[in-house]
Amino acid sequence: MPGIFISYRRDDSQGFAGRLADKLTDMLGPEQVFRDIEIPVGSDFTDVLHRAIAASDILLVVIGRHWAAESTLGYGSRLFEPTDWVRTEIEAAFAQDKQVVPVLVGGAYMPGREVLPDSIQRLSRLQAAVLSDRHWDEQVSELAERLQNISPALGRGSPAADDSAESPAEVLRELGERVFREVESRRRPRLAPPSLPRTFAHELLRTLGRGLKKLLTLVFIAGLIYVGIRLFGDEQWLRHLDAFEARLLVARERLQSYIARF
Repeated sequence: MPGIFISYRRDDSQGFAGRLADKLTDMLGPEQVFRDIEIPVGSDFTDVLHRAIAASDILLVVIGRHWAAESTLGYGSRLFEPTDWVRTEIEAAFAQDKQVVPVLVGGAYMPGREVLPDSIQRLSRLQAAVLSDRHWDEQVSELAERLQNISPALGRGSPAADDSAESPAEVLRELGERVFREVESRRRPRLAPPSLPRTFAHELLRTLGRGLKKLLTLVFIAGLIYVGIRLFGDEQWLRHLDAFEARLLVARERLQSYIARF
C-alpha cells in the first residue's frame, strides 16, 4: 500500500504538520497520509516505528525554525539526544531506501550538514519543498504532484495484490494501543485485600485514589478538547494553541535548568 509518513517535531511545527496532513488527506485520500505519534521517553517502540516507515513509500520531514535547536541535555543539537525520535524516523527511512522529502515551514532554512548527526547528513543534500502561509494551497498542490511523481500509486487506491500487506495505519494503530495499555497499567489501582483493617493510611489511600481518578478524567477530557481543536479548529485557534504550547515548552526548559543547578 502506498503511503506518506509525516515526521515533525511537536514544539517546532505541529500546527504546520497537522495543516499539511489535512490538505494532503483531502487531495490523496485518508488511507495514504499518516502522522507520527508522540512516543513516551524511555519506551522502546523502535520496532514498531521501523515497521511504520517500512509500510510507507515516502517520509516527509517537516522542518521549522527550531527543528535542530540546541539541546537542554548537553548534546548540542537535540538531534543528537539518544531518545530523539525525529532522528530515528529519518535514520529508519534512509536505512530502508525510502524517499525522503524535507518540507520547510514557518520561514525555516535547510539545516547545514554540520548540525546534523552523521547518520542523517544526507538530508542536507535533498531538494526541499517550501511552504508559506501566503501561497500555502498552491505550494501544497505542487508538493502533492511531486509526491505522485515519486510514487504514482498515491491517490489511486492500493492494488488488490497488496491487500495482505501491512499498512502504516495498522502499524501506527498498534503503537497507539501499546501506549494506551502502558498508561492503563500504570494508573490501574491496586486493590487491598478485603480483610485489611480500615486504618487511617487505608482511608488516605482510598481518598488519593478517588482524587487521581478525577484528575485522569479531567486530563482525558482536556485531551479530547485538544484533539478537537487540532482537527477542526480554524487557523486562528491553531496559532493560539501553538503559542500556548511554546510557552509551556519555555517554562519546562526553565524549570529543568533551575533543577539542574541543585
